[in-house]
Amino acid sequence: MRINTDLVKNKRYNTSITACLLKHSQEFRVLATLRYLFPDKYNAMVNGEAPDLQDCANSIGIEVTAAVKEKDMMVSRLFSELNKGTPKEIEKRKKTIESSGYTFVPPKNKGVAISVSGTTDGERFFIQESIKKKIKKLPQYRETFRTLGLAIILPEIPTTYAEQHIPEWISEVLGEMECSYDFVYVISHRFCIYYDAHKNSLSKHTLSNEESTSLITIGRMTAEGALSLSDVEWL
Repeated sequence: MRINTDLVKNKRYNTSITACLLKHSQEFRVLATLRYLFPDKYNAMVNGEAPDLQDCANSIGIEVTAAVKEKDMMVSRLFSELNKGTPKEIEKRKKTIESSGYTFVPPKNKGVAISVSGTTDGERFFIQESIKKKIKKLPQYRETFRTLGLAIILPEIPTTYAEQHIPEWISEVLGEMECSYDFVYVISHRFCIYYDAHKNSLSKHTLSNEESTSLITIGRMTAEGALSLSDVEWL
């Protein structure tokens, strides 16, 4: 992949992605990350439905999810629609966002951003719950794909403690399940962890801020139709 083209480097967003495209943006971000880090392994993988990412030639499917609180998901939806509707509706959304523990802050570029007050707790719970929620879909996927994986996006930068214990948390929850994924990726702004459920082994790849920002941008641009998988950024 060519993640540092002028098109990507010069792209700036002043608003959040719309709620209806958020999931697709996350899926393309995962696909971009995997193609970038493991080009020989995932160059044939594309986006699909049930599971989200598919390599039919090699019978590999990957489901994508995010480890996030329901409250944070609600706030994200409200923020994506912040400037829509009447002034009264906009003000109502702002109050709901602020009452949920978020504050409005000016980002480096134009526009507005939100930041949660304090620290995020329950990292272990949300990572494990994101796996449990997706386990129930495995039987139907096994009918079509021989190898199945799960990719978990961490929307916020995790604590050092969480980063060190993520493999342990994954192993713990998969060990409780009658059926489980063959592998799990955990993708953060600064790393990509790969966990092999059969070998109980892991590997970790560090991402720089520039790499992560470019991969997120490519994911969003593709979800919004500004890029396609045939463009040079994906090749």
